[in-house]
Amino acid sequence: MNEFITWDVLMTYATFLTIVHMIVEFTKEWKIIKKIRTKYWSFIIAFILLLITNIVLEKFRFIDIILYVLSAISVSLGANGLSDFNKDK
Repeated sequence: MNEFITWDVLMTYATFLTIVHMIVEFTKEWKIIKKIRTKYWSFIIAFILLLITNIVLEKFRFIDIILYVLSAISVSLGANGLSDFNKDK
């Protein structure tokens, strides 16, 4: 990577997943965040970041919120690893 993260670069799946993973790893030990299960925290981070990114890039449409939710679930699964979601079962 020859440049820092930009909004456009953040719209690629691999970069987005990596950034969500970094944010979750960096924040999951914070006292208030520790109470939230990691899989749900990564979903929250992915959803908020996806929402902000689309607003900044002027691509936000209210009707697309369901797509943001689905994408955030996908990113959350990818960031945590699918096996982590089923380890308690």
